[in-house]
Amino acid sequence: MQTKSNLSKNFHISFPLHEQNSLIYVCDIGHHITSPSHSHGPAVRSYYLIHLIEKGKGTIERNGVITNLSEGDAFIIHPNEITTYTSDKNEPWEYYWIGFSGAYSSDVMKKTTSKLFAKYQKSGLIALKNCIKNTSTLDEIEGLKILFSVLDSIKTEKVENRDIVSLALDYIENNYFRPISVVGISSQLGLSRAHFTTVFTKAVGEAPYNYLTKIRINHAKQYLSSTTLSITEIAYSVGFSSIERFSEQFKRYTSVSPIAYRKSHSIL
Repeated sequence: MQTKSNLSKNFHISFPLHEQNSLIYVCDIGHHITSPSHSHGPAVRSYYLIHLIEKGKGTIERNGVITNLSEGDAFIIHPNEITTYTSDKNEPWEYYWIGFSGAYSSDVMKKTTSKLFAKYQKSGLIALKNCIKNTSTLDEIEGLKILFSVLDSIKTEKVENRDIVSLALDYIENNYFRPISVVGISSQLGLSRAHFTTVFTKAVGEAPYNYLTKIRINHAKQYLSSTTLSITEIAYSVGFSSIERFSEQFKRYTSVSPIAYRKSHSIL
C-alpha cells in the first residue's frame, strides 16, 4: 500500500521501500503547482527523478550551470547529483514527477536517453495524470506501467556521436575565452559529463579539458607573437582565471614560459 498526502497545490504518493537488489521500482509520484519563485535545493536524491513540465517556466542548476526550461520540457535528476530548481517569479511552473530506483534503473535510464533535458510526448504526462486521478487502483505494478510510459515519452533518438563532437568543437571555439568547463559544455549539450567525455575523447583523441586548454594556449600564442598585450591581459583574454594558472599551463604545453615564447616569436 502506498501513502499519500494532498496539500494545497501539491500531491505526492510515496511507495514502500524495496530491497537494494530489486531490479526496478517506483519510489514516488507527484504533482506540484508551484508558487512564484518556488525553489528546491541545492539537494541530492538517492534515486532517478523525472519531471515533466506542463505549464510555466523556471530554471535548473547543476554544478553552477543554469538552464532555462518551460512547458513541454522534461528534466532528469540522477542519483546523488546536486541540483537546484526554481520556478519563474511571473510564470511559475506546474510539473508532474516520478522517481525510480533499483539495480536495473541505471541501465534502463541509459537505454532511454543520455540527455539531462528532453522534450516529452503527451503520453507520459497523461499516464501521470491518470494515476493521480485513480489512486485507489494504484499499486507497485501499476506504478511500473506508469514509469515505462513516462520513459517511453522521453526516449530520444540516438544522436550520432559525430554530431555531439561537432557541436562541442564549435562551442569551444566560440567560447574558449569565457569561464567554461567540461561540466558546462556537457550541460549545454544536454548530456551527462561522463557520456560527453567518453564520446569526445574517443572521437578527438584527447579529453575535453585537455582540448579546451590547448585551444586557449594556441590563441595565447597568437596574442604573444602579434600584439603588445601584457601577459596578464592575454591570460584573461583566453579564459584563464589567473596569471599563475595561465603560466603553468602554457609552459606545460609549449615547454617555455609566455615571456620566453614572446621573445622568440614576436613579429612586431
